Order: sequence, then structure tokens, then C-alpha cells
Amino acid sequence: AANQVGAASNNAELYRLIRDQAERLGNLLRAQQVETTKNRAILEGIADGVLVADADGLIILLNSAGERILRLERAAVLGRPIGEFVGLYGAAGRAWIEAITRWSLDPGSYTPGEAFSQRLELEDQRILAISLAPVLTGDEYLGSVSLIRDITREVEVDRLKSEFVTMVSHELRTPITPIKGYADMLLMGAAGQLAPLQSKFIEVIKNNADRLNLLVNDLLDISRIEAGRVEVRLQTINLNEIISSVLDTLRVRSDESGKAMTLTAEVAADLPAVRGDYNRVTQVIGNLAENAFNYTPPGGTVTLQARPEAAGREVVVEISDTGVGIPAEAQPRLFDRFFRGEDALVMATSGTGLGLSIAKELMEMQGGRIWLERSAPGQGSTFAIALPTALVEAEAGA
Repeated sequence: AANQVGAASNNAELYRLIRDQAERLGNLLRAQQVETTKNRAILEGIADGVLVADADGLIILLNSAGERILRLERAAVLGRPIGEFVGLYGAAGRAWIEAITRWSLDPGSYTPGEAFSQRLELEDQRILAISLAPVLTGDEYLGSVSLIRDITREVEVDRLKSEFVTMVSHELRTPITPIKGYADMLLMGAAGQLAPLQSKFIEVIKNNADRLNLLVNDLLDISRIEAGRVEVRLQTINLNEIISSVLDTLRVRSDESGKAMTLTAEVAADLPAVRGDYNRVTQVIGNLAENAFNYTPPGGTVTLQARPEAAGREVVVEISDTGVGIPAEAQPRLFDRFFRGEDALVMATSGTGLGLSIAKELMEMQGGRIWLERSAPGQGSTFAIALPTALVEAEAGA
């Protein structure tokens, strides 16, 4: 009887444990189902397409937005290799598949935060932006997630904006030329001797015409760059010649404005020739030197240095000044369009905030670089550009 009672007690305890475990598992299953339903509802509510592939490259999820954007039926693609569909989109699709393959074969090649971005142009004139990232657990590759967005409207709006800016800039340039020309003629006495007050008023007209002309030129440059209409003619160029020309221009401006400035050049004797567009390199160095001149008080110093770097594979040009400097909080935005500092001397100088942005675009188009070397408020600034030497370009071509 005691054995039977003990067995019954053990069975009751075991039954209680099994029941508790079943309840816990049931709660976990319900929570998982709720979470799965919630995640699926979120994915279905996203306006962008989401495509998920597993470690074998098989499509396991495609939301309704993905169906609409890719114009594929979910039932037809689920469980099929992603390459069967992505390969239909040409070179961009092949790059998409190559990124997935690389990550699946070598998960260690993925850098945290890295994402593959590509633009697809479809036969129906639509443009899609693809962002791809792997799903990893430690060193194990679990699959990939692709975010798909239809950016056709944004691209068209951007194109129309660029065309509008170009048209307005051209229309503005037409009246600026005669305004500036007639102001110069009046100051030269072509219409008779001017009273001091008259000369002052005309000087104001001329200065503002120059300021407007600068804005128009910068807007035209930006619109040409965005439209891909800027041509870069790479050739072997002598930076010493460009630096001398830029300094001569600054000396003339210093004399005309009555702003005394020490302008010097320090060029290495063994400076090699570089590969670039002569006019565009002159424009970039001239822009940086103009900024140094504008934002340095009278009596300051502007120095242009050029030296070979990186085992003779690059030439670096530094433009230094003893001007107002740039606060640390403003430095990350220096190359943003329309950004200008808040220093009184900066605000008093005409400018559009487009010069550094244009310079960055032009340098990258020539295979070069531009950056802020150092700067501090009240201690001046040093900007630098780097261009590949002609010898390096010749080796690359060979």
C-alpha cells in the first residue's frame, strides 16, 4: 500500500510538472505567434519592398510592396533562388547577386554597418534603389535582406529641379553682364565726371552685380555636375605653373582692394607632374586660395605648398592661411552645399556656400581628393588636395 501511495504521489508530481511545462510552452508559442503576426503586419505595412533570402539563396519572404514594385507574384517566387529573378535586371542585378554570394561564401568579409546600394533602371523607365545587407549570427551567414524603393518620381523631380536652376541661372546671367559693364563704364568716366556720392552708389551696384554673378556661376556649375555635363580632360599638368598663376591673381586683387597680405609659395624642387584637368585644378586651387584671402584679416599670410607624397604616387597641395579659422562643430559640414560659417568676417564676405562642394565634386571626377588638414578659431586653416602623378596614371593605363 505504501509503494502504491508513493507511486501515485510521484505520478501526481510528474503530471504537475508536465502540465506546467506544457503551459509554459503554450505561452511561448502564443507569444511567438503574436510576435510573428506583428512582424508580418509591420512588413506588409512598409511602403518599400522587402525581400528576404535564406542562407541557400532561396526567397523566403516578399511583402506586398515588393510584389507591387518588382511586379512579381509572391506565390511564384517564394522558395525559388533569388538569382532567377534578380538576374533579369542586367548589370545592376548581377552586382546584387555577387554581393550575396560573397557574403555567403565568406561572412568574415562583411564589415559591420556595410550595405550594398545599387540603382536599377527598368525597361518601363522606372528606377529602383536597392539596399542589401546580410543577416549574420557571429560568423554564421543566415541570409540576406533587400530593401527595394521606387525612386522614379524623386529622380524626375531632381532632374526638373536641375533644369529649372540651369534655366534661371542663364536668364539671370543675361542682365548681369550689361549691368556690370555699364557700371564699369560709368566709373571710368564714359558719361562724364562723377561726384563722389555718385561713384559710391555705382560701386555698390558693381559689387552687387559681381556678387550675383558669383552666385549664378556656382549654380551653373552645380547643375552641370548633377546633370553629368561637366567634361574633365585629363592631361599632364605642371602644378608649379598653376600655383604661380593663382598667386599672381591674388596679388592683383590685394593691390586693387588695398588689403595688404603676405602671399608665398613653397614648391618642392623635385615636384613631379600630375594627371588632371588644367582648368578644373586651377579652379579648385583658386577657390581655396580665394577663401584663404577673403577670410584672413589684412596683414595676414596665405601660403601655397606643394610636395610629393605616398612614395611619389601623389602630389599634395596645401593652402594655408592665418585667418579666422573654423570651429570644430562646423568642420563636418564644410563640404555641404550652401553651408557657411557664422564668423563676422565670413558673413561680411560675398559667397554662396557652394565653392567647397563644387571643389570636392571636381576633385573626385579627376581621381583626386580634397580635405581639411587642420583649423582652429583664430589660428587659421589649412586645406589640402591630392592628385595622382602622371607616372602612376601611365602605369595604370599600361
